[in-house]
Amino acid sequence: MRLTRTPTLLSVLLPLTLAAPPPWPFTNTTTSAVDKSSSDTLSSDTTSSDTPPSDTTTIPTNETDITNTTLSSSLSGGPYICNCAYPSDLTVMNSRYPDYAHHLHAAHRFFMLRRQTPALGEIATRVQFTSLPPKSSNTTCRLEFIVPSPSTQVISGANPSFNVWSVVRPAGERANWDTYEGYKDDTKLFGVANGEQAALERIRANGGVAALGEDPCAETMTWQMGMRFDGPEKPNY
Repeated sequence: MRLTRTPTLLSVLLPLTLAAPPPWPFTNTTTSAVDKSSSDTLSSDTTSSDTPPSDTTTIPTNETDITNTTLSSSLSGGPYICNCAYPSDLTVMNSRYPDYAHHLHAAHRFFMLRRQTPALGEIATRVQFTSLPPKSSNTTCRLEFIVPSPSTQVISGANPSFNVWSVVRPAGERANWDTYEGYKDDTKLFGVANGEQAALERIRANGGVAALGEDPCAETMTWQMGMRFDGPEKPNY
């Protein structure tokens, strides 16, 4: 995400899967980001089973792993001084358990989306970041995905494209299917990730991070993500 008035950029990073530590190291370096157009989004034709990874990975925290980089990107110009933040929470939302009051599968650390047909249910994910710069800071926040290595991802289906919606939620608020807004016409579409294998490989070849979009920072920022299409013969996952 990016800044409107001052040369400050805060990237909020979300690994697609956390079955293993993120494959791309976070070091204090100066880099030039690639042009992440709408086609350079996340995909894979991996056909392994729809078994979610276990929730055992330790990920960096905002207090212990802050990456200072200088980025130049097509999203909003640059270069900008960039700090990285990591999700405060990832919550899986399952339409089969619409009012479930706890984290499904006791999972706080992995990202899961699944869609077949409405009658067979759908799975979405809520991601939330807290303790970000306030709106008064004139800082822009860019949501980025860390592309997983092939050995740590499970992606399948005819078209595993997904939408990212920006929603307003208090810090720490419970997330379940009853709070999912992806099906509402007035929900703000923040970004789209397509399912093309070529796009995923381009991202991997240029550092492994894909930018989804950016907004003015707020202390708490929340997104919901869900598959774009039904998968009648095989679920998009």
